[in-house]
This record gives sequence, C-alpha cells and structure tokens, in this order.
Amino acid sequence: MEIQKTMLSAETRIGGATAQAQLESAIPLPNGVRSEKVLSCEPDVRVHEALCTRDGVQVNGLLSLHLVVETDAETPLSFDASATFSHALSLAGVTPEMTARAAAYAPACSCRMEDGGLRMQATLLLRAEVFASERQSCIAGVDDAKGLETQGETIRLTRRTLLGAHAIRLRETVDAPEDVSLLKASGTAEVGRVANGPSGVLLEGTLFGAALYYDGEGGAISRPFALPFSDTLDAEPSTQLSATAEVTQLDVSYDPDGSLTVDAAISVAVYGVAEETACVISDAYDSTGGFSCETKSVPCLNYVGEQFRTTTLREPIQLPGYLKDATRVLCAAAAPAITDTAVSEDAASIDGLLLLSIVYRADDGRLYGFRTDLPFSLPLDPMGTLLLPEVAVRTAEASGSGRTLSCAVELRYGGEWYRQQNVLLTTDLLPGAPRDPHEGILVYFPDPGETIFSIGKRFGVPTASIRAQNPSLSDPLPDGASVLLLRG
Repeated sequence: MEIQKTMLSAETRIGGATAQAQLESAIPLPNGVRSEKVLSCEPDVRVHEALCTRDGVQVNGLLSLHLVVETDAETPLSFDASATFSHALSLAGVTPEMTARAAAYAPACSCRMEDGGLRMQATLLLRAEVFASERQSCIAGVDDAKGLETQGETIRLTRRTLLGAHAIRLRETVDAPEDVSLLKASGTAEVGRVANGPSGVLLEGTLFGAALYYDGEGGAISRPFALPFSDTLDAEPSTQLSATAEVTQLDVSYDPDGSLTVDAAISVAVYGVAEETACVISDAYDSTGGFSCETKSVPCLNYVGEQFRTTTLREPIQLPGYLKDATRVLCAAAAPAITDTAVSEDAASIDGLLLLSIVYRADDGRLYGFRTDLPFSLPLDPMGTLLLPEVAVRTAEASGSGRTLSCAVELRYGGEWYRQQNVLLTTDLLPGAPRDPHEGILVYFPDPGETIFSIGKRFGVPTASIRAQNPSLSDPLPDGASVLLLRG
C-alpha cells in the first residue's frame, strides 16, 4: 500500500481583541496666532502598523486633528495637528509569526486652551483581528490497497492577496468663490472600478472633497468637489479584484480670482484572490478491518468578497442648553467610530457613533462650537461569518437657526467578508480498526445523517455490495429507510 500526501495552506482566525487607550498632548498654536476659544476638534485616526507579539498585538498609528479656533479678531482659523500612539492589546495564543489587521477610532476627543496653546485629550478605541497560516499535511490517495473504500472531498481554499501598491499624484484646479478666504479643505478617496488590462490592473476612482471658505461677513461657503483619478498597476491578472485608496496628503491653494488648486497624494493597493484546490481523502476503510484513519478537523478561513454601500444620515440637532441661539452655521464635520458588528445568517450591521462637530454664529455675533454623538446602525446583506468593517464620511453638512439645526452626513460603509469552515483531513492510516461483530444477513435502520459509506465502514461491507443489495437507495438516505447488509 502506497500513501500519497499533499500539503494545504490553511488560514484561520485566531481571535479578536479590543482596548481603549488615553492620549494627551500639548498642541502649539500657529506662529503669530492668538486665540481664547477652540471651536471645533475633528479627529482622524489611522493605524500604520499592527505587529503580533507573544499573547498580544502592538498597534502603532497617528491621531490627526483638524482644528478650528477663534482668533483675537473674532474670526475663525483652521489648522492641523497630530500625535502618534502605540498601544498593546492582549490576546492569548498569539505568536510573532501571525498577522494582524487593526483599526482605531476616537469616540472622545477634546481640546482646551492652556498656557497660550492647546491641550488635547482623546480616548482611542482599538480593534484587532489576528490570523495564522499553517501548512497542513493530509492524505490525497492510497495505491495498491485491495478492497479499499475511500471517501474523497474536494477542498477549495480562497485567500485575499496583495497584487501591488502604488502612490498617485493628483493635481487639479476647480472653481471657487471670489474674494473670500479659504478656511479648510478635506477629502477621501474611493475606488470605483478595478479590472484586468493588457499591461496590468486598471484602476479608476474619485477623490471626494470639500472646501470651506470664510466670506469675511460672519458666514461661510462650502463647495464640494469630485476629482477622478486612474492608474495602471504592474500586477498579474487575478480573479475577484478589489482595491483600496487612502489620501495621504492633501494640499490646497486658493486664488481670490475664483479658483482652488488641489494637490493630493493617494495611496492605492490592489488585491486579488488566490485559490487552492485539492482532492483529499476524508475517510477510508476496508472490509477486513485492516486499518483505520486518523483524522483532524482544521478550521479554514475563506475570503468571500467585499460589499460597500452609501447612505445619508439626516438628524435634527439640539443646541446644548448653555449655548446661545444660532443665526447661521459656519461649518460641520463628522468622524465615525465603529463600536460593534452584528452578523447572523439573516442580517448584518455595522454599529457605532458619529462624532459631529458644529461651528455656528450666534445672535450676539460671536462664534460658538459644540460636539454631539449620533449613533448609527448600518445594514448589510450577510455574505459570511466574519466582517472586517469600514465606515468613511464623504460629506457632512449642517444648516438652520435657533435652537434646532439640521445635519446630513453622507457615509460609505461595508468591508471584507470571510467565512469560517471546518475541513476534515485524513492525516495517517493506523493499523487495526473496530469491526461490528454481526455476521450473515442484517437489516439495518440508519440514524439520521448516516450515509452508505458510513454504514459500510461500520459493518465492514463494501459500498458496491450495499448498492447491489439496495438498488433503490442513494444518499441522502430517506427517513425510515432500511438497509440490507450481507456479511460473512
């Protein structure tokens, strides 16, 4: 008897971990700026590195802040600041050879004036998923084994693989109001199409942005813009292509004659699917009970695909009781914080909070700012058992006056879907096998879930003999079926 073995690369989920971290930092004001009031503090958290350690994950990243303050001239001023973070998440069983995917959010972030500058305090919510890939040896076939009965299975494993990454420079000029001052600009990049091409992988996307201008008379003008981009990555063709895009730099310059020049750096990454298919023996026996199979159940994580949707959340916002009535809204910003994902066979959702910041001018002519949280639950169609979620803000707007304002936040949400399955592999053949003592003619009433193969293995009867004596039977066996067995 000659045993043929093969190797399978099985990826599995080790587990997930969450943790909170406190971050505090001093932030200097821009040179020559004097301020007594922080109007808006918009956080943007990005993970740059997630390293597996012994029983944990080390997450490193950057918290960027988009700040709006009121100067001593009672006009708004916007500038950016940042602080790095590094935090360890505990997860038993993790080893340095494993890989981790991590995300971070700021469900709480505030700035206050202190010693001529600002003091930032933030609460970070960190989430990590850990995966391991292991080569599994299993039996694919057995030659020269007389009377051998085998049960085979075709195993198909799919993994999401990085095909290539690239940086795109985008420089465009868009229309802008005349004779105003630029307060701030922001943008997010999305990939709309990715396809195999003759010289690589073709990618098309859009930079969605918005510029906020101060008109000098106590009001603001918001102008959205959408700039297309495209690129070809030198990568091998693949199935089930997907891509990500991230704005790593956004510089804007305003011309009072009525134009805005946008200079952006966009980091794009293209992914494909690697498939591994193997025909393996899941079980085997012979009629003499000469050997038995040693099997093990291996958890395998298969990549299913990605799913994204867009939606607009519209909510009335009440001003805090300690603030004066609003006459006009100056600006609004929103940052998402994912707190949970719910996945079942019938439904799925991404749950979290939108951290909404609003700056407005009151009836006394002064500028005021406040923050509020908007809970969200975003529905998806379930495609697997594990979702790695994403939520991004396209635009955030607020309007109205008095004590109640109206806000509208456009979101793009979704993520990557995976499905966990347990694969039964035969790893070895052991001498001797349990054998039912019955001889002669036997009428057997199978239990639910039994098959012709499992019955043959139990009684040491070839499957061909079972089918010959029971020509009307086939898998799955019907309820109440009887099976005639000849043995001896």
